[in-house]
Amino acid sequence: MPFAVIGYFPDYRELNPAWAQSLTDILYFSAEPCADGTLDTSRLNEETWTQLQKMKTEYATRIHLSIGGWERGYDFSTLTANLNTRHAFVENLLSYLLAHNLDGADFDWEFPKKDTEFVNYIALLTETQAALSSRGMLISVALPADPSFPLGKFAVVDRIHIMSYDHDERHATYEQAMDDVQLFLDAGIPAKKLILGVPFYGRNIQPPSLELSYAEIVKQYQPAFDTDEVDGIYFNGLGTIQRKTCFAMGEGLGGVMVWELAHDTTDANSLLQRIYALAIGKIPC
Repeated sequence: MPFAVIGYFPDYRELNPAWAQSLTDILYFSAEPCADGTLDTSRLNEETWTQLQKMKTEYATRIHLSIGGWERGYDFSTLTANLNTRHAFVENLLSYLLAHNLDGADFDWEFPKKDTEFVNYIALLTETQAALSSRGMLISVALPADPSFPLGKFAVVDRIHIMSYDHDERHATYEQAMDDVQLFLDAGIPAKKLILGVPFYGRNIQPPSLELSYAEIVKQYQPAFDTDEVDGIYFNGLGTIQRKTCFAMGEGLGGVMVWELAHDTTDANSLLQRIYALAIGKIPC
């Protein structure tokens, strides 16, 4: 599979069809898993699914359902602890994916804590992968670079989205990205399964916490190509995004993942367009 450029699109944002020109995959965030094995898709909009299908038809963009996420995964623990509810969940998920002509599902439990929760999570991912792979669908999982996690066990999925951001202080440096990738490689994950996550937002280096989208940073500060810090806020500018993308390609990773698409600009400063231009060789590393 060619180098992937993957973007998260949250349900509380407005879809920009032009994104499809610079993406291989888009993840619609997010449905919420329920303890009884059902799937709460009430945040997701059928009109948006229709728009996404148009993007798929015109640009062959793969469309995935995102499940869970911050404050959207409270029932993962109960759901995964029981074989029957896991099986019900897989059936419900598969029905939804087929009904919406989707290409896969992405999981984001933030975060398992007990050993049994990790065991049960891996079981759910394994069972889901078995059901989806026979239909040509992909399964991915978003994970932090946390050495306390049994990272190697997650190799059961097709893709691992490394959440290489939200670290302390300068939360997403190039050096941190290299360290995060190495942690997964050391755990025995094949490089092609690893997707390097990059942020399209900035965070305060010191408390109190403050976040600005990359678009807001560009509007307020007009940072230079090689600038990653303005007014105490650390972000990834064009230069660092280019270095990270080239690093991922050079290491033979499966691609780059973006959180999140609506934080980008729509002009020549676009981070997404830079990633895609590098991925297809329009701009050399």
